Order: sequence, then C-alpha cells, then structure tokens
Amino acid sequence: MAKHYTFNPHTLSYEILGIPFKVRIYRIVFGVLLACASSTIAIYVFSYFFETPRAALMQQRNEDLQIKYDFLLQRLRQTNDELNELMQRDNKVYRSIFEADPIPLPVRESGMGGIKRYEQLLADAQTEQVAKAMIFMDKITKKVYIQSKSFDEIAEYVREKEEMIFCIPSIQPVNLSDPKVHFSGGYGWRSDPFYHVQKFHHGIDFGGPEKTPIYATGNGKVEKAEFNWGGYGNMVLINHGFGYQTRYAHLSEIKVRQDEKITRGQLIGLMGNTGRSKGTHLHYEVLFKNRDVNPINFFNTDVSESEYHKIIQALKEDANKPAMEY
Repeated sequence: MAKHYTFNPHTLSYEILGIPFKVRIYRIVFGVLLACASSTIAIYVFSYFFETPRAALMQQRNEDLQIKYDFLLQRLRQTNDELNELMQRDNKVYRSIFEADPIPLPVRESGMGGIKRYEQLLADAQTEQVAKAMIFMDKITKKVYIQSKSFDEIAEYVREKEEMIFCIPSIQPVNLSDPKVHFSGGYGWRSDPFYHVQKFHHGIDFGGPEKTPIYATGNGKVEKAEFNWGGYGNMVLINHGFGYQTRYAHLSEIKVRQDEKITRGQLIGLMGNTGRSKGTHLHYEVLFKNRDVNPINFFNTDVSESEYHKIIQALKEDANKPAMEY
C-alpha cells in the first residue's frame, strides 16, 4: 500500500501521514461487504448457467419420484378399470342369476367421507399429486369394500340355492327299474273309478306289489304322517321349503313321524291300498305354493332324456284309462 506524507513546518521535514482507526474499520467492512456481494453475484451467475452437483442430484431424485408416481397412477387406473368391469359383471351376471337387485352405481362409487383430511396436502403444490393419488386410492378401497360385501351376499345365495337343489322334489318316489312297478295313472282329467265321470286327477299313480318301498323325493320336514279320512288313507305330507310340498297317499305303512327331518331318497312308507282306492298303488302329488303341479315335470333331473321321453309316452298311452282313486 502506498504511504502518504505531510510536511511539518515545525521540524521542516516530511512525516508519514497516519490513517485514523475509524477510517480503517470502515474500509475493512466495506471490503468484506464488497467481497460478499461479488461472491453472491458470481455464485448466482454460475448456478444460472451451470448446474451444481447438489442441484443435479435433487433434479434426478425429482425425476425418479415423478416416474414412480406416474407408474403408481397407471397401476391405480388399471386396477380401477378391472374393478369397474368386475362390478358390471357382478350386477349383470352374478346377481341376476340369483335374482338379487343390482347395487346402484352411486352406492358403489360413493366416497370415504370427504376430502377435508387432504386439504393441507392439496394446498401445497409439492404434495398436490400425492393427495390426488391418496383420494383415488380411497375411492378404489371403497369400491373393493362394496364388492366384497356383494360377494358375501352372493355366497349366501349360493348356499341357499344349493340347499334348494336338494329340497326340490326331483327324483321318483318308487324304483321304476323294478319290473313290477309301473305308472298306473297320470296328471290331469281322468275317469273316476267309482262314479265313471271325468274328474281332475291331481297327481300321478304308481302301481306295484304291496309293501313296495316309497322314498322321499327331496329334503324336507314331515308336515303330516297320518290316516286321512278324506280319501288318501295312510298319507305322508312333506314340506320341502321354498314353496314346495309332496304328498304320498294310500300307503300300507308309514315309516316316518310328524316333524321328522327327511333327506332325499329316505324310506318314508310302503305301497298299499288304504283310503279311497281300487288297487295297490301310490298316489304322488307335488304342490308349489299350495297349488298342485304336474309331478312329471320334476323327473327330468333324475332320469336320462330317453328315459324321460319313455315316461311321457307311457303316460300318454295311459291317459284314457280310469284312475285307481281320486
């Protein structure tokens, strides 16, 4: 640093001029501030035109997170599409098979109770995408919950249908493979064996030897096991549930008691000639919601198609013969 001199008239000589301390402090502070400002400007200019290692690392991390977010969002959309397809199949196929009402779309797509818990995340631009993904996930979760409940309901319908299959009277009450057992009267208008006038025959008759085994045609509960004075003689009435009942009349013996639970194929009595009857036979009726229906329509699950047609043909040939009872 250059030195400054001043002339001293008293000594008639030049002396070094001293710098005040305050001035020195000012100069030092100014120099430091100038250096800081210069450094800051230099760093800003450098970072504007050149990327720092830390900034590059942060940028790379952000790009990786964006890729992962886009992949997650794509998977959520695929899951939502598959779930929507499952919901449509559930409404149009599964629930329709079991005659269940479809679940309305607004119920399936209802939310989880609002988005207030995401307000703070939505307000921040850096977390807005995360909040939207969480809201999307909540909607999918609710759909899965509703669909799970629907499947639980369908499973209950399946259980009931399985029980119904075993309860519906769908086998023959006698063993038709026995050559001594045969059809002896069909359902419909027939000639009364006592008065020889046309009357409606409400069941099917099977002829055979006395004490031929009689079997329950479906699972159920014995509603009546008694002698019927109205003409049926020894009679068993089974309630199969689901609106179905079966009646077995003119038995020589009853092998079950009232309120007993019955399984399909169980022995319930022996063929006889009790009541208003003109020969040993079984009078068999099927009732649905307290109205008799043609029992022949329930045999097609117990026999082959060719055997079923043989039964139909035998009943047609027997149609003009008098019934054995009414």
